[in-house]
Amino acid sequence: MAPVATSSGVRIENIAYATDFHGPSATALPYARAIARKYGSKIYVVHVIALSPFSGPGPTISLRAIEAQAIREAKEAAAELSPSFGTIPNEAIIRKGNIWKEIADVVQEKRIDLIVTGTHGRSGVSKALMGSVAEKIFRHAPCPVLTIGPKIDGDPDRLGDLHSILVPVDFSSESLDAVSWAVSLAQTNHSRLYLLHVTPGEDEPVSSLKTALHNLIPAGAELDCAPKAFVERGLPSQKILDLAEELAADLIVLGVKRPAILEGTSTHQTMATASKVIGGAGCPVITVRPRS
Repeated sequence: MAPVATSSGVRIENIAYATDFHGPSATALPYARAIARKYGSKIYVVHVIALSPFSGPGPTISLRAIEAQAIREAKEAAAELSPSFGTIPNEAIIRKGNIWKEIADVVQEKRIDLIVTGTHGRSGVSKALMGSVAEKIFRHAPCPVLTIGPKIDGDPDRLGDLHSILVPVDFSSESLDAVSWAVSLAQTNHSRLYLLHVTPGEDEPVSSLKTALHNLIPAGAELDCAPKAFVERGLPSQKILDLAEELAADLIVLGVKRPAILEGTSTHQTMATASKVIGGAGCPVITVRPRS
């Protein structure tokens, strides 16, 4: 297989920090700040007030009053956050409507390079801080998404000085996009890069799989040290989590499939696996969708 195409380092100019100002999303904020300091990014604090599903074309006076109060409270919460950014450029965006649609509009309008959010991870991303919205974010977002799960125990500043990056690979186009992103991150941060392939059977020899993993790295990639390849057999999500813990990885970069081709897939790039990895990882997880 041909080496992946990479850029010389990663540029993250605009970050969308999707938040409800509570719980997991508040936990994700220090990670958004760490990345912004590292890459000189601007942070857009994005909060969407979901409209009542029972409101018709003309909202009642009481519903309008509730929405107005929610907007006031959101603006106050955003103003309270502002001092915590220090010299990091930031802007609050408060909108109302369908949460994912409004976030998607912000991604397009502000040319967002990375979305940062948090999740409870109670049962994968489907029980995330904004209901099913966190799942929709990493499932549909056109840019990479950094999700902060409930079991993260590291220092947020580690994202500004990555020492080790783990990227699972099943040789699909989705995972190859993840490799490209991981290589670029490793170049920028002078990180050690680990490649992992999880195979369900005994048919393929480990040596040839490791060679295939190494062959994904371009010959001219300016990495401080040679990537290390691992081949494991078993349940993909558990093997990813086990190796990330063993290596004390600072970040997992995971390719995810387009929603239209999820049915019937069994590779570790499926949403079920991504949900389990995000919910169980002790480090942040970046999910990468295929380029449009």
